[in-house]
Parts: sequence; structure tokens; C-alpha cells
Amino acid sequence: MDVSEVAEKLHRFERRFLKAIEKYGEGKEISEISRLANLKEVEGMRAVQWLRSKGLIILKERPREKIRLTPLGEKYLEEGLPEERFLNVIASETKSFNQIIEQAKLTKDEFDVSIGILKKRNLIDVVDNKVKITHLGIEAMKRKNKERMLLETLKDGEKGIDEIGELKNVIGEMIKRGLVKSELMVEKRIFVTDIGKKVTAEIKEEMFIDQLTPSLIKKGEWKNVKFRKYDILAPVPEIFAGKKQVYLNFLDQVKQRLVALGFQEVNGPVIEMMFFNCDALFMPQDHPAREIHDIYFIKEPRYGTLFKYKKFFENVVRAHEKGFGGSKGWGYKFNEIESKRLILRSHGTAVSARTMMSKELKIPGRYFTIARVYRPDVVDWKHLTEFNQLEGIALDESITFRNLLGILKEFAISIAKCNEMKFVPSYYPFTEPSVDLYLKFGDKWIEAGGAGIFRPEVTMPLGINVPVIAWGIGIDRLFMLREGINDIRNLFSRDLGWLRKKDLKCL
Repeated sequence: MDVSEVAEKLHRFERRFLKAIEKYGEGKEISEISRLANLKEVEGMRAVQWLRSKGLIILKERPREKIRLTPLGEKYLEEGLPEERFLNVIASETKSFNQIIEQAKLTKDEFDVSIGILKKRNLIDVVDNKVKITHLGIEAMKRKNKERMLLETLKDGEKGIDEIGELKNVIGEMIKRGLVKSELMVEKRIFVTDIGKKVTAEIKEEMFIDQLTPSLIKKGEWKNVKFRKYDILAPVPEIFAGKKQVYLNFLDQVKQRLVALGFQEVNGPVIEMMFFNCDALFMPQDHPAREIHDIYFIKEPRYGTLFKYKKFFENVVRAHEKGFGGSKGWGYKFNEIESKRLILRSHGTAVSARTMMSKELKIPGRYFTIARVYRPDVVDWKHLTEFNQLEGIALDESITFRNLLGILKEFAISIAKCNEMKFVPSYYPFTEPSVDLYLKFGDKWIEAGGAGIFRPEVTMPLGINVPVIAWGIGIDRLFMLREGINDIRNLFSRDLGWLRKKDLKCL
């Protein structure tokens, strides 16, 4: 290390701090050295931070008990302790309780405390509610008691317990009386390292300029001054550039990837009707997934209107009761009122149902949505009562189940960054055949989503006569797996430290 070069790079706060230590000695606290160096306390703290990072000083910490006066102690320091005033009043003659309280200007509590202390020390005698001073009391008035001495010792500020000497014997009682307060503090004392001492010796007295100002340039004085060298290794405040929340950024990238694959984004309302959430998907009205344990119901208003969807509604009712296109249906009496019941959508497939009823639907076509959905659940590291689902459909006369598996494989590789996957046969009321996608992360297989081909009972009542493949991915959990996040609640965290440090791996 070139100590002269280090000395030339020191900030003026650092130079003055080191010179103050050289002049007045080591082992002092930061605040004391800052005062001796004619630095503000915040300037001294900065100097310490910079000098420590360069290895020029070390900070030694030790716990230390310090004693200071309370507001009540400051009052008694000025007015006199109650027991002192008590003795002064009875010094020349015996007096009654009321006379002492009045003449010594004591409160009832102060009188009670004083008489207890003075009797314990045999400084007074009490007979028939009258008090007279004893010989010991007269002798005590000729000298300062330890309580008074402690108050005077602390009048200029707090003191360490080791600075009080024999007076520490009365500290416990003074704390009980609320006259002093004890605090355990950590002293931070500064010592200069061997390198620091060498650097200090190289600090010159000539003026260093830390900043080039317009005045220096205008007057030409910059030619005759010496500039402090820049220290490019000096610690600087970390700057956090503005950026999108990491999970929202991920969702945007997923959308861009799907659009690049030829999909069109669609959306639907969060407050949905049972018709779109369940009925149009050929889910029977007595299905367990339609119970209050799985769906949030809207309290007011309770029902919506399906007037614009009359034709589709009639076909869906027929599919449930009698079947459609050769199907036998579920064979029960459809409840039209229940179909209009308002809920918070419980899955993103409700958006797919609306899309298939839209006048904008194109065949062939590919559509997707990232939908916020709601389900009553216990909140823990992998469950929330509201979460996101990535849903999509594709319609084409020639589309097959193999195409669906290809799309799921593309998701696994490009979005989840996972090359190990498997497809497991599954069941959904609205698809047949149905499949679940499992991805391997570490040594565990994790279910990532479900898919299948919509049943004719779903598509034919809506006027669609071509195969429709559908898939739903738990996009929240997918993001957790690919980014190594162990708690789903972190996706919506307000922890600035986590948000600032978490960077997204590009898709």
C-alpha cells in the first residue's frame, strides 16, 4: 500500500479526524474526537465509516453502565432534597408534622419519604406527632450527604458507574426514588492501526480541494491549488434504480412470449356469474366445487342478468338437462336463478367461456388470459385466497391432443425453465381427455397445471363445432419454482430489501 497516495485521497473529514487522534491521543469516543477535530457529529461518523473501510482505524466496543439525573433529580439538585429541607426546618426547635410540611414546602409523599429516611438514620426523634433533631442529625447537617454529592456529580451530564467511586453505594436507592436513571450503553472508542499511523504521518498541511467550483474556474485559481485524488474504491451509497416489481415483470414477459406464439390476450370480469364460471363449462349444479367452501359469493347484489346471452343460456340449460349433440346430459332440473348468482370467479376458465361466446371469436384462433381468481383457503407458504392463473384455449379444425401436449411442453421449457416433465391422466368436468402437467424441481415433482380438450357439451351449445384445447397453469407457483422462492406471499411482498435484490431471469 502506498501510504502517501492513500493520504492524498483522504477526505477533509478523514484528515482532520486522524490529526485530532494524533494530537489528543487514542481511545476516545467518536463524539469526543469529532469535537476536538471541529467536526459535527454526523461528519465524524462519516469519517469513521470511511476510515474503517480503509483499515486505518478500528472501533473497540464495550458495554458500560452510565448514570444520569432524571427531571426530578434536577429539581432536587436546585431546591434541595426533601430530607435536607426537613432537617433545616427542625434544626432549631421541635415542630409538628403540619409545620414541617408547610415550612419545608413538602408534598405529603415527600414528607413520608423524608421522615422514613431520617428515622432510619437516627437523625430525628418523633414523639406525639412532633419531630426534633437528634445529635446525629445536627452532625449530619454539617456535611454533605452522599445523595447530595451524587446529584452534584451528575449536574454536568451522565457519568460512567466507574467514575462515581464510593457514591455508587447510594445509586440503587436513588433509582428507586426516581432521582437518577441507569442505562447500559455501548462505548465505541477509536484506535489507529499501524497503517493508519503511517498514513497520518503523510498528511500534509497544505489545502486540498475536494470539488471544482465555478468560482475556481472563473478566477483561474484551479491552476494554483492541489486537488484531492479520487478514490475509486471508496464505499458509496447504493443506488436502486426504478424497476418493475419482479413478479409483475415476469407476467409481462409471459404475455409477450404468448403473443409471439400467436396467442391473443383476452379478459373478463372479476365479479362473475355462475353461468360463466360453472354452468357453461358443463359443471353440474350439485358439483362439490360449487359450494361455499370453494367459492366466494357476493352478498349484494346477489344476482346478475343473462339477457344478452339468452341463446347460449338456453343451449346450456338443454345440455345439462337432456344433453346436446348426442349427449344424455346430467339429467336433473336446471336452476336458472342459481345460474345468475354473482361470485368472485374461482378459475380463469370463466374467461375462456366468455371468449367462446364473443362475437370477436375467430376460428382458427388462439387466446389466453392471466386472471386473478379467488378461493377460500388457508393462507400459508403455498396458498393464498387470491392468486393468478394463466388460462388459454386454441380452436382449429385440425387441432389434436398432441398439439396440447406440445404447448404444455413449450411452457415447461421456455417459461418454467424446466426440462424434466411428465403428463398424468386427470379428470375435469369440462374436458375429455384431461391431463395434468408435472414438473421436476430438485428431487420433487410439482403439479403445474391442468389441460384437456373441451367436451362437446361445452363447445356445441356455444355454436363451436371444431376441437378446442384448453389449459390452465398456476402461474404464481410456476414463478416460485423457477426463481427459487419458498413462500408465495413473497410475490406480493412490501419488503423493499427483497424487492430491490430480486432480479428476474429472462424468459
